[in-house]
Amino acid sequence: MTCLASPKDIEWSKGKNPICIKGVDVFAVYMFKDEKLKLLKCTDSVEVSLEPFSFELMTVSPVMVIPKNSIQFAPIGLVNMLNSGGSIMSLEFDEEKNSVRIGVRGHGEMRVFTSEKPVSCMIDGESVKFDYDDSMVMLHVPWPCSSRLSMVEYLF
Repeated sequence: MTCLASPKDIEWSKGKNPICIKGVDVFAVYMFKDEKLKLLKCTDSVEVSLEPFSFELMTVSPVMVIPKNSIQFAPIGLVNMLNSGGSIMSLEFDEEKNSVRIGVRGHGEMRVFTSEKPVSCMIDGESVKFDYDDSMVMLHVPWPCSSRLSMVEYLF
């Protein structure tokens, strides 16, 4: 079976937490099985072909621009989870510090799209090792000692 999927297929304004996409030109689309990221405009689509008894999951995230240095950024989430974007509880941009902070629930491999490699990454204020490949930052979020969120910060 083959079909087309597009960011315009998503009902962004529905649900408990509607997402405003006004002014968003590009979307980061993470393909779960291929572990690949594609950038699509709202009207673009990606072809998905499935063999019998197989599946593909896509996480679609609006690409935001950090105004100070025009870096593009889109959170993907914990990719070891089926609902990777569901691990993201909060997102804030700090123009003064030139950083992005994400509150994450869960543990595993966190991925974000960025158009430039961050200077450093931190989890709960501690500097952590990260990889940057094919415009994706990858780092490991450990299991927190409590039910609180892990705060992941990307500094540019």
